[in-house]
Amino acid sequence: MEGKTSAKAELRAKIRSRLRELPLPERASQSKQIRELLRFPTGSKVALFAGRKTEVQLLELLHSDQSIEYFLPRVLNDSHMEFLPLDRDRPLQKSALGIMEPLTGIPAEVLNYIVCPGLAFSPQGERLGQGGGFYDRALAKYPSAQLIGVCFQCQLLDQIPTEVHDLKMDRVITPLREL
Repeated sequence: MEGKTSAKAELRAKIRSRLRELPLPERASQSKQIRELLRFPTGSKVALFAGRKTEVQLLELLHSDQSIEYFLPRVLNDSHMEFLPLDRDRPLQKSALGIMEPLTGIPAEVLNYIVCPGLAFSPQGERLGQGGGFYDRALAKYPSAQLIGVCFQCQLLDQIPTEVHDLKMDRVITPLREL
């Protein structure tokens, strides 16, 4: 296990460096391409994330289909998070972790889709997160939700070191293609 933890730490550092070097116009272009591939059936309950500046930007999806109910994660403490409804008319607040999140709301009991951030993904659905385990713990509460990883092209790797608790994505979407 220690070998995988060390391999994950090295890989995280490598991917973070790649993301810092990715020019802003390229991030914006790839984010737009990914948003165009993300489509949900009418009436779906979808968890998104408000990406940091080096992550895929998804919030423009809020203006695409008003029948979809969107949720964003809110960190509760140092190990747990919940998904709160996103009110298009209310501002978001920056959390202690630097992530934009809703101020109030009743946590989602059911989600049809959860769009997940990650530092890296493989075509097989393996995901390398930031290392806190927030998503792995939160996703376990929604066993029927389809898990969708989204990433820039530089974050797609052939393989990712995984551990037993790491959940796989059902789909991975990168610019111009879905795996």
